Amino acid sequence: MRSIVPEVGNLRVLGTMGVCATSIVGMSPAHGDTTAADSTDTDATIGDLQQVVVNGLRPLRDDKLPGDLQNTPQSVTVISGQLMAAQASTRLEDALKNVPGITLNAGEGAARGDTVNLRGFSAFNDFFLDGVRDAAVYTRDSFDLESVEVVKGPSATLFGRGSTGGAINQVSKAPMLTPLDAVTAQVGTNHEYRATTDIDAPLSSSAAFRFNAMGESSKVADRDYVLNRRWGLAPSLAFGIGEDDSLTMAYLHQQENNIPDTGIPFVEGTPAPVPRGAFYGLISDHATTEDDIGTVRFKHDFNPNLNVADTLRYAHYEFDYQDTMPNFGATVPTAGTPLGSVLVGRDAPDSSGTQTNLTNQTDVTVRFDTGPVSHTLFTGVEFSRQSSDIARYNNPFNTDNSWVPETPLLDPNPYEPLPGGQPITARQNTTAHSAAAYATDTLAFGPYMDFVAGLRFDRFSADYLQASPVTGAVLNLDHVDNVVSPRAALIIKPTPQQSYYLSFGTSFDPSAEALTLTTKTADLGPVKAKTYEVGAKTSWLDGMFSSTAAVFHTEVDNAQTNDPDNPTITVLNGDQRVQGLELGASGYLTAHLEIIAGYTYLDGKTISSGNAAYVGQALANVARNALSLWTEYELSDAWEVGVGGNWLGPRFADYGQKATMPGYVVWSAVASYRLSKTVFLQLNGYNLANKLYYESSYYTSAAENHVIPGTGRTLKLTVRTTF
Repeated sequence: MRSIVPEVGNLRVLGTMGVCATSIVGMSPAHGDTTAADSTDTDATIGDLQQVVVNGLRPLRDDKLPGDLQNTPQSVTVISGQLMAAQASTRLEDALKNVPGITLNAGEGAARGDTVNLRGFSAFNDFFLDGVRDAAVYTRDSFDLESVEVVKGPSATLFGRGSTGGAINQVSKAPMLTPLDAVTAQVGTNHEYRATTDIDAPLSSSAAFRFNAMGESSKVADRDYVLNRRWGLAPSLAFGIGEDDSLTMAYLHQQENNIPDTGIPFVEGTPAPVPRGAFYGLISDHATTEDDIGTVRFKHDFNPNLNVADTLRYAHYEFDYQDTMPNFGATVPTAGTPLGSVLVGRDAPDSSGTQTNLTNQTDVTVRFDTGPVSHTLFTGVEFSRQSSDIARYNNPFNTDNSWVPETPLLDPNPYEPLPGGQPITARQNTTAHSAAAYATDTLAFGPYMDFVAGLRFDRFSADYLQASPVTGAVLNLDHVDNVVSPRAALIIKPTPQQSYYLSFGTSFDPSAEALTLTTKTADLGPVKAKTYEVGAKTSWLDGMFSSTAAVFHTEVDNAQTNDPDNPTITVLNGDQRVQGLELGASGYLTAHLEIIAGYTYLDGKTISSGNAAYVGQALANVARNALSLWTEYELSDAWEVGVGGNWLGPRFADYGQKATMPGYVVWSAVASYRLSKTVFLQLNGYNLANKLYYESSYYTSAAENHVIPGTGRTLKLTVRTTF
């Protein structure tokens, strides 16, 4: 079956590495870690699996996760670039909708951009780019992504702090030895105008330059005032492709200038019964970000059994959020209040700031034998420095709910004039240093059993300074965490097509994980989590189809939540537990039919808490049931069609079960036509039934909350040309 993505030069990519944790066409990794080798067989078919795919700059496969994913003892989802192209995904959050168990969060203050829950726990700081932490406030575009890898469950031995529910690794496109000149244009009924270019130029038999660029202006269907504008570029240069010594240099620049979606309020515990287009922000709202990320990676292969790699990253992030959120203030609607008399105020939790990350990782992979036991030892050290400088502005709503005239719930006015700019009331500066040493050994006891043992030591220290220009008050806090994180797993492989595993893993979140401290958290130890998981992975139909299953149990001690608008407010959530089931299937059922499906059941509860009302209640923004489905069928050499859907069950917006978000089913579809060898057309449809549903929420009280509606019915046309 031909991929829905057209051939690129003489490189033909088949299939999608989908929601299961194994590839579906025997994808063979390229030598080294920066590129794929050339492929000259453009007539390969499903029966001839001599295919080569681009690995990307630094995937976790054969790096932090040595060996194939079939024998990795935890749930791993890989979303390929082919799947993202087939779905015309433009943002990371769009791609993550293929992963059941992920729900989206809304935010305020300095907690915006991409914010998700993974397996029931916040993953705001668990984004990685090419294996290096990418915790920052921005909306990640997919124009320079080769794939996205989602590792489920605590993974401190792989990533260090965070990763309670898992980690999300973005794999950048890398230079390759196959020439490529591609331009893609997209137009949508949501007033979307987007163009991208992907150019790869081999410079020699072992060097290449690649350049990706993107520009977009778009709205959200039925959310007329929301506006997304961003552009980006990503050049990369590689030397030593396919050789013992390789060097890759990559740079990513991305900017946004948006009118953000501030959502609609909850009324009596459910989203207000207003049309999807009701907008409670102001047209003067804006959200801007500017991100610069530079990476240098060197790898030396001493021999097939020994290699060393060093990755150096410097990242600079800026953001400025000046927008208004719906808030009832002191006049929360009570039961029976006529909706026509409800007024909504405009909250202004504005903030701006910069963040810098300087990280160096040195990794060594060694393969050796001790008697009958074969070892794959992955070890290394990591050092990083992070800084955060945030300015928080005066919020007039705190003292005057009508500083901007309150607006009717049923007829909001986004054209109210905004009073003059507000002064800075607080500056927060945090500098954090971390150092880590880690080692994971995979011991193979013959072909039928592996044992994985891992250990990591992390030292994380943070110095926090908060100063008020208004009062002159100064708060100095510091904290140091020293944490040892173990990991163990047993893998049984009765046949090459089957693997069964039992694993144990841990994670921790320092008190200053979000680069902030409070008087409550400065003396607290880290939040710790442990997970037990049992799973199975099986391939069928000569490796063309795969299935996975896992059950898991995660416990978190001393959970805590910092209010993103006011970091001096800390909620100690006590002990939490999430247990559940994950099922996945992906691959080709026939030579022309491909399917990618996943289901997750999550049971999340608060086990103990200082707030008695939380005990025994469901965790916030955790749906018990979630299902994703995507299928593609090749009608002919030129035509291909696909259909998919997402089902998310109802969930609570808060820990006290006072606000509920209804469940939903949303359908999408695609049809593609290859007009010629160089021109490719694709039509995507989203939310085909025009379902009114809600994607994400923010809830601190019945007064302060909002929920973001999903997009209305949208059609998007893609034209892709290769030269």
